This record gives sequence, structure tokens and C-alpha cells, in this order.
Amino acid sequence: MLDRIREGSKGPVAKIILFLIILTFALTGVSGYLGGGAEDHVAEVNGSKISRMDFDRAYQNERARMEDQMGDFFDTLAADENYMREFRQGVLERLIEEKLATQLARDLGFRPGPDSIRDTIRAMPEFQIGGQFDNDRYVALLMNAGFEPAEFRNYLEGELGRTMLMSGLVTSEFVLPDEITQYQRLQNQRRSGEYIRIPVDSYKDDVELTEQSIEDYYYDNQENYEREERVRLAYVELDFNEIMQSIEVSEDEARQYYEENPARFTQPERREIAHILIEFGDDEEAAQERIQSLAERIADGEDFAELASTYSDDTFSGAEGGDLGQLERDSLDPDIEDAGFALTEEGQVSDVVRSDFGFHLVKLTHLQESEQESFAEARDHIIENLRHERADTEYFRQQQELARISFEMPESLEPAAEALGLSIQESDWLSRQGNEEFSSPELLREAFSEDVTEYELNSELIELEQRSLVVRASDYEPATVMPLAEVRDSIVETLTLRKAQEEATRFANQLLEQYRAGEMPAALSMTEFENLARGNAELPSDMQRTLFRLPPPQEGEVSADVVQMRNGDVAIVAVTSVEDGEVTEQGRDQLRQQLQNQAVQRVYQALVDGLKEQASISRNL
Repeated sequence: MLDRIREGSKGPVAKIILFLIILTFALTGVSGYLGGGAEDHVAEVNGSKISRMDFDRAYQNERARMEDQMGDFFDTLAADENYMREFRQGVLERLIEEKLATQLARDLGFRPGPDSIRDTIRAMPEFQIGGQFDNDRYVALLMNAGFEPAEFRNYLEGELGRTMLMSGLVTSEFVLPDEITQYQRLQNQRRSGEYIRIPVDSYKDDVELTEQSIEDYYYDNQENYEREERVRLAYVELDFNEIMQSIEVSEDEARQYYEENPARFTQPERREIAHILIEFGDDEEAAQERIQSLAERIADGEDFAELASTYSDDTFSGAEGGDLGQLERDSLDPDIEDAGFALTEEGQVSDVVRSDFGFHLVKLTHLQESEQESFAEARDHIIENLRHERADTEYFRQQQELARISFEMPESLEPAAEALGLSIQESDWLSRQGNEEFSSPELLREAFSEDVTEYELNSELIELEQRSLVVRASDYEPATVMPLAEVRDSIVETLTLRKAQEEATRFANQLLEQYRAGEMPAALSMTEFENLARGNAELPSDMQRTLFRLPPPQEGEVSADVVQMRNGDVAIVAVTSVEDGEVTEQGRDQLRQQLQNQAVQRVYQALVDGLKEQASISRNL
């Protein structure tokens, strides 16, 4: 939803949002979206149900979008049950927010009129043929989606109302020029100051730990010391490329194929035509006179394309010099096709042709004669194709045989391996993340399935790219908590670092009080820096965040604070002077758009939060 709002803030909101969201829901079956009676539902919002069908549809759409955006990495995420649980919950919350927005739009009177709904439907490219609305296509697509045109119009009414509401949110937000200027001053600000770093390692030697504290930490944090479940696989593998290498095709077989399939090696004739159309209008005789006049002008040497551009009543092709593209049977009016196929030379123009549309002149603009590829030219390609076809057939046969035998005799891989002449191979230990050789999510799901790990059976056939496998567990270790003796050193290191950091922080706070009082010990010195901008590499990021968070120093006061570093060290950072950033015209438009988008997101989130707080919502996912 926020993506749609951000898009809307950059242009004609209603159209952009409308075309992006409507058909995603509509043409995959919005009959459920319109209310499905006793249908199972995943949520109820102010008495209006969100059906499971709607949720499943939205979930699949969002999953497809993520797969397209993230590729194979999404498969890895999808194997994590916790991630997918949150993913599904996120889809449900978006549906609830959309339902609340639709209800609010209805209550506020955001309701498009019949003309607006009709114009929207006619403008949808999904319902058009050749750029024109086609009612037959419209009805057919709705029937395939499983609902009536009246239902679709009702659905559009709600969606357009919500779009109008969202458009109002987007266009009502603005950013003042002074806000952009102030943001630039802050963003481009430079600061001078000083710091001192207190290494945590200097306190580690003084840390003393009791055995009880180590045990307490271990038992309180056992989830951190779980060993992932892992499996070692025995497997048999079919490799398409190995089967392909075993296939041979003789010269005689290739020649026989060439002779029995002449059409495959014949380049068909290719024709391209252009035309000039003069429609009948109210006076057919006058139209005929006009086309005859144009025929005479062409015969006298005038350019066909220029005349088509000027006089043809087919304005779409006329703009391209009358071009109709490649000529194929059953694609145009038969009279025009017959005239085009009757022409024998490039540039030749037909006599006047009469069709149901009017009078035409047809020109042959391109002619490529039919050509026959010789056997010598086609030989290598034929042999390669035949090898591939036979390898496909053999691979499929062996694949089915592997699946059958490993299913019928699930206690061992040996029968399948012997029947197909395959060897049983062994993998290294694998976690659910796999390794370089075994990284396919499909394979890992099977490897850790109950059939394989718990019941010690053969897996289902796993189809990968040009490979098929059946696996079974040769060894399996479930997830377990590692014993204290195995993780003791790690716990000692963690507790030692924690206590050392506590001592370093205590010292840093004492030192900060002395620094503020002007009593810094002479043995310690601060490191100075000047005019640092944000993102400067001179200071670690931890110190930079504190540096630019500190208030500018006032006269007689010190602006400083203690910083906890990522590596455990502690530091004191002080700002001594602040220089306002440069204000420029460059990038102001982009910055204004960025700030405006952030404002839109805040307004939308506030609206959604308020609606949720006041709404009656029950979730049943």
C-alpha cells in the first residue's frame, strides 16, 4: 500500500494506483472479494469478512512479486517457517488496512459515478484489442474469473473510492521551502571536537568469574547454544548431460530425417505490404473516384507512403506510410490478402481493391523468396537436435523408473541404482542451509522431511535443472543443546567481555564528569578533529552517531557523552564547534520529493493506526 502511495505522489495518482491494483485482484477471481457467504474467512473487519480465497490470492501475488525481485534467495527465506509465518501475517495486515481504507472511503462519500466506472473499464488495456475496448473480450475475461459484469462494477466502485481517498492523502501533503533549507543545513553540517578511546582489553585481565555465574549464564541462554540439526545423505543421481553424451546419431539417420521433414528446412516466403484506404462514407462513387485518382498519381511516380500518410482513412497505418507489416493468411480482409499475394515484385502496387471497409490500393513493400537449406548446411543441427530429443526421451524414462523403484522399495537405494546402472553417492554433513553442492531449496526440503529423517525412507524424486535425485539419510542428528563443557570457553569470553566493558564504562563516566569540570587527568589526552561531515571515515560510525546527536556547545558548557563501541571499547566524544551546512539549489527537487514521501507515509500510517484502534477486528489466520 505504501508503495502505491509513494507512486501516487509523483504523478496522476488515481490512474497509476488504479491500473496497478485493480486487475491483480479482479482477473484472478474477485468474486470471493465481494463477499462469499459462508466461505471460510481469515479476518473480520467491522463486520466485513476477508475470505480465505482473498488471502490466498493476495499471498500468492505477493510471493510471486518477492520471487521475481529476490530470485533464488527467496527460496532460502521461504524454508524458514518463522519468516514465512511473519510473511503471511504481513499479507493479512495489508488486506485489513485496505478493507479499513475502503470502508472509510465509503463512509466519507468517496464514490465514483457510473460514467467514471464505465470510462475506467473501457480504458483498461486488458479489455482492449488493437487499442479499442472489446466487449466480447471484457465479458469473456469476467466469465473466466467467475463473476458477472455487475459484480465487477461493484468491485470497481469500492476500489475507485479507496483510490480517491488515497489520492487525497498524497496530494494534501507538502514541504515548505524553509523545511528543505533547514534539512540541507543539518545534513551538510560539519562539526569539530575531540575524543578519547578506552580499550576494553585493558580490563579483561582483572575480571574474575565464578563457576556458578558461568553455569547460570549457560542455563539462561541455552537457545544460543543449540546445534542445528544436520543430515548426511546417500543418494542416486540422474544427469541429463551424461545421458546426452551416450547418445549417438548416424549420418544416415540425419539424412533420413532431413528427407522426411523438408518443411523444417525451408525458409517460407515472407511478404510485407502497405495500403491506402478510402472509406465508402456517404458517397461510394466519390470514394471510388478518390482512390482511382490516387492510383493514377502513384502510376505517375508520386510516393506511395506520402500519399498514404496524407489521404488514407486508416490513420494508424497511414502515419507509418500505410505499413501493415508481414502478410499472413487469415489476418486481414480476404480481398486485401488476395491482392497482396497476387503481387510478384517489391514496389508493385495493385489495382483498386474493394473490401467491406472501402477501397484500397495495396503495395508489396518487401518480398523474400522461399529458400531451401541444404543437407550439408543442416547436418550438424539435425544431429544435435536428434541427440537432444533421444536424450530427453531416455532421461524421462530413467527418471520415471527411478521414481517408481525408489517408491516401491523405500528402505534402500540399491535396487534403483542396480536397475539403472547408477552408483550410490555420499554427501558431507548438511544443515538446513546446505552447502555449495547441495543448495537447492527443493532438495533441502526433502533431505529434512519426516520421511527421510524420522522414518528413514527414500525421498520423493527431486527434479533439479538437468538433474534428478532420490536421497535418504545415511546419518541424522536432530537439533540439540551443546553440553556446557563444549561451549564453556565461549561463555567465559562473553562474560569476561561484558564485565570488562562494565568496568570500562564506569571509568568512562567518571572521566566524563572530570572532563566537564575541566579536571581531565594530565596523563590522558583527547584526540582532536576538525570540520567532519556525516559519513566521514575519520571517526568510527559509533562515535559519529553520538557526535551529530550531541547539542551544539553553549558558552561555559561542555557537550559530550559516553559511547559504547561495537567491539566492546568505550569512548568519550565531545563537540566543540558546529558549522551549518551549505544550502544549494542542486538536488532540492529530489529532496523535496523525498521529504514529501516521508510525510505521506507518516500520515498514512497514522490514519491506519487510528482506524485499527477504533475498528472491531478479529483475525483467524
